[in-house]
Amino acid sequence: MAFLLCLACATIAWQDGPRAEPPAALDVVSAFEKVLTDTIAGAEGSVVAIHRDKAENAGETLAVRGKPRPRRAIAEEARPSRPTDDVAISFDFGAGAVIGDDGEILTAFHVVRGASRLIVRAAGRQEFDAEVIAADPRSDLAVIVPVAGPGLVPPKLTPLPIGDASSLRKGCFLIGLGNPFNSAMQDGRAAATWGILSNVARRVSYDPEVWPVTGNDPRARQLPHQPMLLQLDSKLNLGMSGGAVVNLKGEMVGLTTTAASPAGYDAMAGYAFPMDAAGRRAVETLKQGKEVEYGLIGITQTESRGEMDRRPPNRIDGVSPSSPAALGELQMGDLFIAVNGEPVRDFAGLLVAVSAYVPGDKIRLKILREGKELERTLTIAKYPVRGEVIATVRPPAWRGLRVDHRSLLAAGAVPFGPAVPEPQGVVVREVEPGSPAEKAGLRPWMTIHEVAGRPVDVPADFARAVAGQEGPARLMTDRGPITVQP
Repeated sequence: MAFLLCLACATIAWQDGPRAEPPAALDVVSAFEKVLTDTIAGAEGSVVAIHRDKAENAGETLAVRGKPRPRRAIAEEARPSRPTDDVAISFDFGAGAVIGDDGEILTAFHVVRGASRLIVRAAGRQEFDAEVIAADPRSDLAVIVPVAGPGLVPPKLTPLPIGDASSLRKGCFLIGLGNPFNSAMQDGRAAATWGILSNVARRVSYDPEVWPVTGNDPRARQLPHQPMLLQLDSKLNLGMSGGAVVNLKGEMVGLTTTAASPAGYDAMAGYAFPMDAAGRRAVETLKQGKEVEYGLIGITQTESRGEMDRRPPNRIDGVSPSSPAALGELQMGDLFIAVNGEPVRDFAGLLVAVSAYVPGDKIRLKILREGKELERTLTIAKYPVRGEVIATVRPPAWRGLRVDHRSLLAAGAVPFGPAVPEPQGVVVREVEPGSPAEKAGLRPWMTIHEVAGRPVDVPADFARAVAGQEGPARLMTDRGPITVQP
């Protein structure tokens, strides 16, 4: 008993003993400041300033690998660079983030679109010309690389690791690195800003007074105009487009896409394209110089008629003929409620969800029909991206012919396209001049149903069917049989 009493007294004495003093407020702030400054120091060298030379009303981007350049651009590139010229002024600028060991730089497509020449300044006062290897107008993403050639010394660039934006939550601390007001063009040193993640799944829209956008306008289907952007509370000034948004681990979790906010939107907010699974897929595809492909199921929804419109936001108003939705027996009036188990509440949310998949993927779409839940399995088709798609690495041509998914023939998506795509086959995407395919009479946007009697429904089917063809090949098209010589 005496032992237990002594033990109890010792316990009480231990509890009443001296306690560690809590850290001073200044120590806490200083520790956070160190994390912040260390993160910036580790990441800023991977963010570059981009200057664009662009002709007035430029219809296409010329600073593309493998594309002929105008004489003026070639002459400018031949001039020696002046990396120490601190007084050079540019009024057409943005930022980019190094993402590859071979100098690949991710930026916003609107930063480089229409360029006849791109000049990049990086850490260490490095200056070099760059060219686009791939660009996607739907995501507003592009990848550029240093111009290579005899006598050109490759720049020394350090890539940023890419993180996972899907793990971000409201309140996460984020750092923005970019080229506000072209400040980094002087010496290649990126400017920094920081704040918290204000929201996720945000969208921005064109100012209707400047850029009228309707439901049929292709700009209305661009991903930044759908609920998928990160919203930051730190203001992103002019020139931050294409810059990196990094977490406190130094990982890039977003690419700043716009600082301009239309009427009715937060003028102090900045927006970024997230590096989630879909974003990383797009970036990796562009990094390889390839075209980014998006999913399509083929349903439509008419425009809202305003506050008096009482239709559910998840109602299917139309099903395109021969589309995955039609093949999956979806009907007008069905209500879509989930994609692969993830709830979807409106048409914009469905568009973002389906865009994350590629042609050929299968999804489970849960619908509500007359009060009953049903599930349909759909095979994804290819979304017809409009605008200037740049891909310098393309699938190999067969006898001068390249094919693609027939869903590109959706009404209005291509010039002279049919109102209703063929129920089976692949579409002729490109015919090389002077090739056996052109001599045989094949032309873009024709549909090929069979190769030597073998049905083809997707580009992979066509590739397998022609792989063993050595002599003349008979193709059945929407305009009759065509024989292509070797």
